[in-house]
Amino acid sequence: MSYAATMTQKGQITIPVAIRNVFGLVPSSRLIFSIEEKKIIAQPYNSDILSLYGSLKSKNKKPADLKKIRSIMRQKIAADIASEGLI
Repeated sequence: MSYAATMTQKGQITIPVAIRNVFGLVPSSRLIFSIEEKKIIAQPYNSDILSLYGSLKSKNKKPADLKKIRSIMRQKIAADIASEGLI
């Protein structure tokens, strides 16, 4: 199925609602564009967790103590393993 869109003077287009629905595109969704055999290909950009670094702001002015966080996680993992009888 094909859909038409008009490009604005700023180079922007509106993605037809049918396409947005199929791919689950919402405001701020990212797309990757590529060129294949004189065709423009647009694909949803599925980023990894590292690309989100810094996108959330903490209410705390002080950075997290990573050593403390690692220690808490080790204790939690050890407790989970112990409760499953794996050690």
